[in-house]
Amino acid sequence: MRVDRVDRLVLLCFVATAVAVVGMVFDYWQLVYYAIPVLTALFLFMAALDRRDAWSTPVLAGVAAFGGVLLALFVAGNVLLHTDGWIGGLPAATAVFLYAVWPVTTVAAPLLYAWVYHTWLRHDVEDAEPESAA
Repeated sequence: MRVDRVDRLVLLCFVATAVAVVGMVFDYWQLVYYAIPVLTALFLFMAALDRRDAWSTPVLAGVAAFGGVLLALFVAGNVLLHTDGWIGGLPAATAVFLYAVWPVTTVAAPLLYAWVYHTWLRHDVEDAEPESAA
């Protein structure tokens, strides 16, 4: 049996979810908290694979950059959790999520996937379409 990239990504998703479950059971919120950006990046890596189980280098770099930015925002939210600062009328940690994490995940992630599809995955669809009978 051959273990391919999808199998490895699913295994990593299982590990990240298991870590989050351990955090839930033993009340370590950081394990649950940091599992979110990790799982988001893993799902985007899965979505960027083509039919031949391959990644495009620019696509891989874009998805990795998105995952890194999301993780950095989560770290910033955690660091600011223990400060008394305010940003835009909100506690600093809340402001990071409202003004940065929310737009990144609701606007940038779909745009990233649209770019991935346009530059890399649409060729799979075009190649899979049957030739016209005419």
